[in-house]
Amino acid sequence: MDWSTVGSLVAGVAPTIGGLLGGLIPFPGGAILGQVAGKVLAEALGVPPTPEAVHAAVTTGDPVAVQAKLAEADAKMTAEVEKYRLQLEDVQDARRTGLEYVKADSKIQWAPTIVSTIVAVGFCLFSYIAIVKPVGADRDVVMFLLGAWNSAFVTTLTYWLGSSSSSQNKSDQIAQMAGTAAAVSAKAIAKK
Repeated sequence: MDWSTVGSLVAGVAPTIGGLLGGLIPFPGGAILGQVAGKVLAEALGVPPTPEAVHAAVTTGDPVAVQAKLAEADAKMTAEVEKYRLQLEDVQDARRTGLEYVKADSKIQWAPTIVSTIVAVGFCLFSYIAIVKPVGADRDVVMFLLGAWNSAFVTTLTYWLGSSSSSQNKSDQIAQMAGTAAAVSAKAIAKK
């Protein structure tokens, strides 16, 4: 059994989750949101995040309670999809703003490059310190700082590497997927 079977089973009550798991809402990166959808669904039902456990909970549980849990999980997943879409839009806006600075030949156009360089150097420095463990360095502090710089480094990579045309297409398809999920949810609510 796989998640697409579960997606087909829950699509009537949980259209966003059903669409993500069942492949009804296709988009690049869908596997990531599909995994999140499976975990959200399993958490709502109180079972391990496996297709078999979720399927068993849906088919053998109290139908009224299961429907309530599915609706709750779907609302949570719809919010996650929207949050993801907004994050992508935010990154796109940052890139557009950077391009406008370049077109205007503004001195600010160098800010992303400078900040990115500082973040990359800081991440490499803390990685080196974590590996070498110099005398007098508190390992807990170094690991905490490495974690903080790791987040900044990942954000920097997303800014620079996410600016490709394939990323733009992915962003457009995710935005379309969010709209499709909202439409499917609206249709399911209208049927009730």
